[in-house]
Amino acid sequence: MVKRGFLTAAVICVMLLQAAFGELAWVTDTPGQQRLKTYIETANEYLEKQGEMPVNRIFELYPGIATLGIVRDSKAEAPEDVEITVSLLNDRMNILQLRVCDCDRFPAIAASMIMALYRENITEETAIAVPADRAEQAKKEPKNSFVEEYEELSGNIPRFYYAYYPDQYHDGKNWLQMTMVFPMDPEWKGSDMIIGNTYVRGIDPESGVSEDYEGYYSDDEFTHFEVFATATPEPDSAAAEYDFR
Repeated sequence: MVKRGFLTAAVICVMLLQAAFGELAWVTDTPGQQRLKTYIETANEYLEKQGEMPVNRIFELYPGIATLGIVRDSKAEAPEDVEITVSLLNDRMNILQLRVCDCDRFPAIAASMIMALYRENITEETAIAVPADRAEQAKKEPKNSFVEEYEELSGNIPRFYYAYYPDQYHDGKNWLQMTMVFPMDPEWKGSDMIIGNTYVRGIDPESGVSEDYEGYYSDDEFTHFEVFATATPEPDSAAAEYDFR
């Protein structure tokens, strides 16, 4: 009963704060900006379910980039503890970078961003698992940074990379970061993902497991990442004689 009461109070607080901030001032001149609007509105639904505040401020929104935040001061002119930067292409979102300076809030916010992309193709438990693990890692070793290097070029499925920067700006704030590289297809509705250098199968609503991936999986920090329609060459074939390294 105490937990339910706490969640109810949190939801009421979120609703009051959302009413105080009003509607976001969206610009939807390009398909990419339109997709961003839909994506953030979906993310806000998941944030509310997590008992978190919604994305409630747009600091800049251009055809090529957007900066948003979750702020408590309705007059804030810059992101506070939660910053979201999105690079945009004309027809789609390209890369989203989420930065949160509270380890306890990071898992729920990051999971909401992931679920906004996957929707029914991912469970809450799956979406929050890696963000929670990275937050726990930061709390166990608060002075030790970690950074997963990532490839910026989009592939056939989304990719997620994490980083932790203790006292990055010498102001006592420790920042956890998730970088999401969106798939090339703006209409993507798949379920698999890559987290760091790990290929992860997602959830297919019908079969329970996605089996649609074929080809080569790279473990070279994605300096090389392709999906092939045919099998890779046999070791004794002529094609195998070339050194691709």
